[in-house]
Amino acid sequence: MRNKYFISLFTIIFPLVLWSQGEPFSLVEVNQKPANPNKYRLAHPFEIIYGPDDHLYITEKVGRVIRVDPVTGLRRILLDHRASTFLNISRNGSGWATSIGQDGMMGMALHPAFGTGTGQDFIYIAYTYSSGNVRISRFNYTGGATPVLNSEQVLIQGIPASNDHSSGRLIFGEDQLLYYTCGDRGYNQFGNRCNEILSQKLPSAANISAANYTRYSGKILRINRDGTIPATNPLFAGVQSHIYTIGHRNPQGLVTQKSPTNGSTYPVPATGAKMFSSEHGPRTDDEINEIVGGGNYGWPYISGYLDNINYQYIIWATSGSCGSTSYNENAVPSGALIRDENDTVLTNFHPPLSTLYTVCNPLPLSVCNAGGTDWMRYPTIAPSSVDFYPVNAGTAIPNWYPSLMVPTLRRGVLYRYKMNATMDGFDADSVPYFRTQNRYRDIAISNDGLRIYLITDSIGTTSGPSGAGTSSLANPGAILEYSYAGSLLDLNDEPGKPVIDRKQIIQVFPNPASQFIQIKFSDAAFVRPAKYILMDIAGKRIMEGVSTQKEFRINTNGIKSGVYLLKLFNGYGLEVRTEKVIIRQ
Repeated sequence: MRNKYFISLFTIIFPLVLWSQGEPFSLVEVNQKPANPNKYRLAHPFEIIYGPDDHLYITEKVGRVIRVDPVTGLRRILLDHRASTFLNISRNGSGWATSIGQDGMMGMALHPAFGTGTGQDFIYIAYTYSSGNVRISRFNYTGGATPVLNSEQVLIQGIPASNDHSSGRLIFGEDQLLYYTCGDRGYNQFGNRCNEILSQKLPSAANISAANYTRYSGKILRINRDGTIPATNPLFAGVQSHIYTIGHRNPQGLVTQKSPTNGSTYPVPATGAKMFSSEHGPRTDDEINEIVGGGNYGWPYISGYLDNINYQYIIWATSGSCGSTSYNENAVPSGALIRDENDTVLTNFHPPLSTLYTVCNPLPLSVCNAGGTDWMRYPTIAPSSVDFYPVNAGTAIPNWYPSLMVPTLRRGVLYRYKMNATMDGFDADSVPYFRTQNRYRDIAISNDGLRIYLITDSIGTTSGPSGAGTSSLANPGAILEYSYAGSLLDLNDEPGKPVIDRKQIIQVFPNPASQFIQIKFSDAAFVRPAKYILMDIAGKRIMEGVSTQKEFRINTNGIKSGVYLLKLFNGYGLEVRTEKVIIRQ
């Protein structure tokens, strides 16, 4: 599903109320808040975490960690590691960045007991310390009036990275072990086209003994908090290593299922909380996956589902002309091996929960992708992260729990995927929110579920309002705070709540009615399919139905004269209007 709305945002200082999918939000740019005397832009941000102290923790790829008060926008630099962080970056004569690689200071995770007063205020950070190598270190956090990170302890290093597809997301799992996403290094494409993808290649016991981690490319790793290999890690080809899953391309998002934060009883499976990732595909088939230890996720032999649609593995390294032939996604270099998806049988293959998107059927790719890179021929959205909506009831956004939240780089949209009760699929198609001309890099959600924070890239290309690519970003290097402003059923009698005229948002006419009742949803309020229930004053249902159209009629011919109640619901099951109607025959 694609978003219908585009919000032009330049420097947003004062909150405004906007509607997204019929739900009201206020928006403010945190780092430009009036209470902050030192306005600033983030320096190529990568990770944002909402901490237990109600502050935001952010990594900047240039090599810094900052802590931001979301109320005032004031920031504190906790760590300036620029001298030790390697980053592929190009600058013009004035020193401004013109391009930036997919390395630098990347993933960050707070110790599970951070902020609890137990002496475990540790922050774990993954960063490139040389060209092609990542280390994961633990830092001590010292709070107080001048908080700082110090006392670095290196846990593991030599994890492969690159100027392309380093991935780099770092989280704690429910088991309180570290998980790290390691991309395929951009092999088999562009400047790395002559390097064969290693996502299916496995390390030997000798490799692990020598701390040779080259074949960790294209894997998700599971690591003890001291950097060692967990005793319960799966075996691959009889070898135990840090590898937890294989067959990944560029998994930039990783999250674990969270129990409701407000004591609700929504079930967590008996087998434990599930883990999910979002992953970039090659022009097609971005993925959302459930991550299961020992699983194989297909790349590079399979992209998305095993359907032999829209993808072939063309192995540039096998071409005798690889080094002299310019990379072209629509051409096959002379002599290169070609594999269809169904040419390879993979043990323990895990198909994605969803692909984003598969729309083009013909093969070869020269036919499928002919004519350029418009949306339908280049249907990837570039999911940059994933988070789990953590609040089920109370003051939370109605009907959002449980959802996966996926920010995107290419479209500047936050997609919400409502999960089913067993957390193994989705109840409906994706729902797009907050369309702006930005590259959303990562997301954090406040502990009460009412505020969503999105950080944006400092530079890069995204799709503008016309769908065409543009490098003119509306809010480069920003922290955008979207605050839920109440439901359509709010009585608006509380100070500070936005005034909502429901009759303008959803029209019901004529009233009195005779042969029909006309329903007309505004663009902002409509989420398909709409549902209606007509009942008499005693509460007896007279008729009900659904519509996928914004404007539709309810046939009342034959219903006896009287006073009735008409209830309208949007596609999430949220009651959006109740109207007393009179029918006269």
